[in-house]
Amino acid sequence: MAFVRPGPLPPLLAPYVFSWETMHTIIGGRSAIDLSHLRLGDGDDEAYRFLARYGYDLKIPSHAADLERIRVEALGFVRGVLLTGLRGVLVPQELDTMPVLDLLRTAAGEGLPHDGSDAALAAYKLQMAWACALLRVMHTMAHAVNYFQTNFYREIRDRILNRFVEQVRTREDGSQYLHCASFDVPLVRFEVKETKPLRSITLKLLQKQENVAYDMFDHIGVRIIVHRPVDALFAVRALREEHTIMYPNVKPTRSRNTLIDLPAYDTHVRGCLQRFQRGELDEMGTVEAIHAFDRKPEGREQVEWNPYSSDKYRSIQFTCRQMIRFDNPLFVRLRDAQIVARKHLRGAKLAELLGTLSTVGVEPEIQFFFPYEVQVMDIASYQQATVGRASYSEYKERQIDSARRRVMPRVLELLGVSEPPGGNDGEGEGGAERGASHQPIPLKRRLFAETGLLPQATVDELRTRHSDRP
Repeated sequence: MAFVRPGPLPPLLAPYVFSWETMHTIIGGRSAIDLSHLRLGDGDDEAYRFLARYGYDLKIPSHAADLERIRVEALGFVRGVLLTGLRGVLVPQELDTMPVLDLLRTAAGEGLPHDGSDAALAAYKLQMAWACALLRVMHTMAHAVNYFQTNFYREIRDRILNRFVEQVRTREDGSQYLHCASFDVPLVRFEVKETKPLRSITLKLLQKQENVAYDMFDHIGVRIIVHRPVDALFAVRALREEHTIMYPNVKPTRSRNTLIDLPAYDTHVRGCLQRFQRGELDEMGTVEAIHAFDRKPEGREQVEWNPYSSDKYRSIQFTCRQMIRFDNPLFVRLRDAQIVARKHLRGAKLAELLGTLSTVGVEPEIQFFFPYEVQVMDIASYQQATVGRASYSEYKERQIDSARRRVMPRVLELLGVSEPPGGNDGEGEGGAERGASHQPIPLKRRLFAETGLLPQATVDELRTRHSDRP
């Protein structure tokens, strides 16, 4: 019969019991928001120390105010986004007023009733699950808010987009084209990505393993829609030749092409040129044969890269980085203050103030690389993405479903709630009926450039040469 030693382990052996979940977040590649619950050490001030080292010292009023704002925003996100479509699921009212330190302690299981009734234990486990869910959203928002509170975002956005705006031209008939020194590319549309609201940023970050805003590369972006898939290649080439994008600064792991099969296109072009050399096609016939190519890459690369995208979403997209430089506003203010001081002070007072206003260690210019995303797609893929199976509304539903399962799995389990059939088609706390939003919105028709076979200047030149022949 085995000998049993009841009670806790002795101090010598206790350190050998690891919190493997937290270890995996540090050295195992697991995200902190995927922990089953928060892990805190013992001690009354442990929650405060944890929060202070995270970056919010509650003894500093500005930190406390920032954290309270994030807590309120997180509650709004849970109610207005995650609970939409889950009938009868409500955030417990006590979470509306629960201090953040108590929220941390609850999420860590402090105060768990070991000797209480089954009902009391079940109620506490549910409250603990809700606290964990709210903290997961708060953690995500903390990264998103900190990133977007920069004073320079508008300047960064303008400097990146100005390059594209300079290259996109408009004709008298309202049609647009991408200008290049050697050719022009007719455009169907040119779109600029609007700044995402906080809830959209949070939802997107909740899809990421890293779960931090610095790993988002589409804060700033453009979408270029052309007539045919082959035109997309000319659009990318035009951006390169005009140095609107700098190919040395493209992030290789973010480049994706699900629009056109490049090896097959190369074979197709060679075949068309051979037919021209054999006299089977004239110049215009060769051009039109080349531009008739529309074979898509095979495989599920797009879905593997972004599992929430439809496999019908086709595009060329890549992330580039642009060097941003502008005057350091702190340096400018210190320099201007020195000028004012020299006008009004003399002697020791001036020397003392100039010492306080010293620019030593303050760089006069701020410089850094900032990422932005470029998408290029043909009109058929664009229509499919906006009104077909790859529509943004369906994409958003898949994101919400995924975020809900990641943020509040234990809540759903304890409440015995399953996912809404067919997506979020009901009404939940803070939500509204959403069924009507799934109806496709027809695209507006407008006149565009005459042809999409080749960049317009090249087509005009070939037609002239073709018509001059006897």
